[in-house]
Amino acid sequence: MKQVCKYHPGVRAYWYCPRDGLYFCDDCVAGEPGSGARSLLSNKPLEALPSALAPMPAWQLLPWCLRQAVQPQALAWLLPPLLVAALVAGEPLGWPLVALMSLGLVHYGALRLKALAEGRYTPLPGSALKDNPEWSLAFVQALLAWPLLAAPVGLGLWLGSAAFLPALAFLGVALLIIMPVLIELLRNGNAGRAFSGVLRPLLVPGSQALVAWLTVLGTATLALALGWMLADLLPVWLAGPAVVAVWGLTWLGLTALAGCLAAQWQDLLELPTRTRQQREWRLKARQDEALRRQRVLLCEGRYEKVLASLRSRLDKQPTSLPLNDDLHRLLLAMGRREEVLAQAEEWLAAAIKANETQRLPGMINTLRELDSRFRPEDPHLCATVAAALRAAGDAKGALWMLQDLHKRAPDWPGLADAYLLLARVLAADLDLPAKAESFLKYVESRFRLPQQREQVQVCRAELGLGSGS
Repeated sequence: MKQVCKYHPGVRAYWYCPRDGLYFCDDCVAGEPGSGARSLLSNKPLEALPSALAPMPAWQLLPWCLRQAVQPQALAWLLPPLLVAALVAGEPLGWPLVALMSLGLVHYGALRLKALAEGRYTPLPGSALKDNPEWSLAFVQALLAWPLLAAPVGLGLWLGSAAFLPALAFLGVALLIIMPVLIELLRNGNAGRAFSGVLRPLLVPGSQALVAWLTVLGTATLALALGWMLADLLPVWLAGPAVVAVWGLTWLGLTALAGCLAAQWQDLLELPTRTRQQREWRLKARQDEALRRQRVLLCEGRYEKVLASLRSRLDKQPTSLPLNDDLHRLLLAMGRREEVLAQAEEWLAAAIKANETQRLPGMINTLRELDSRFRPEDPHLCATVAAALRAAGDAKGALWMLQDLHKRAPDWPGLADAYLLLARVLAADLDLPAKAESFLKYVESRFRLPQQREQVQVCRAELGLGSGS
């Protein structure tokens, strides 16, 4: 049965913790697969889960695989070679035409094998061959499938009833090579490389491979005996189609079995199936381990531990906006409004540091919901937030940020620029030119540098307030 991750329902689990009895996906695991995976929560070592089909030996898979051979979609591709075999009525010169007409059947078997290896167990639709016009794999498989029909038929015509044991010996040796080659063809579709790697599926799975080969040999023996019996009992015009039917159904069953074995051995053999490739892509796209651990701890409800982790990381990266965002969201979710307000200035400063000033109005609105009179103590923050609020159309909010700034921070070097901004808010946004003029006069009387006086005159001219005399 397919296990799912404890913290990601619907995501397949690849790891199991024998001490806690929990299943995890790759995102919930520390370390890299194959190099000592550990639990993100307890740091305990994890065991890799086998494939969903791994516990099922080949002899148990075989009945299901043979049922796949008699699906209507498969039988439709078996019909053309049967009709040709009936027409040629046992003439040896007509068998190449039978082989040619069976190419669609072999192509269907190739696609079914690949689909099963990728974990797709539903029957292929009738349009499968049209949607997959690449026939190169089918031709390679045909070169493997045709000898399994031609050799017994040829030996039967040559030796008669004495050809059964030689034909069985040929099939045993041929299938010992063909079944591994079918699996290796999934690697890149190259026949030469598939033959060179023929020993890998025989040796790497160990005893599972031996059981699989014995199952295949037993199936071939029964199929050969059935075909031999039908050839002896039926008239010539029926014997040919009967033998082709036995061969075709057996081939479809064996290719389905090869697909199932490839699915359960894909990790052992490192086959590039879609399932493995998707997993590799997910592994490459995984977030940082600290972020994944944080998510798992949140799912587990260990909020205090997440808070401690975030604060520890913020001690090292105080201006990190993502960390400040995470801390703010967690404190809000926990209902700790006082701590949210205490952390507010660091949160706003991180947004300014990250050049995310467009976020400031929304952040201020969130903080005002907790305290309607919230205002940062840092005058620079007040001025920056006021500029952002004015740009967002919140003139009254900008006024509140700058109001009484000369009392709150009388020695702040940026006070003159802040009050010039305040004058613009009053005159241009709130239509209060008299109050704007009072702040401009304050700047003139308090700051006597020529540059500052020039800025005041420019501001007056911009706002149309006259000379100020």
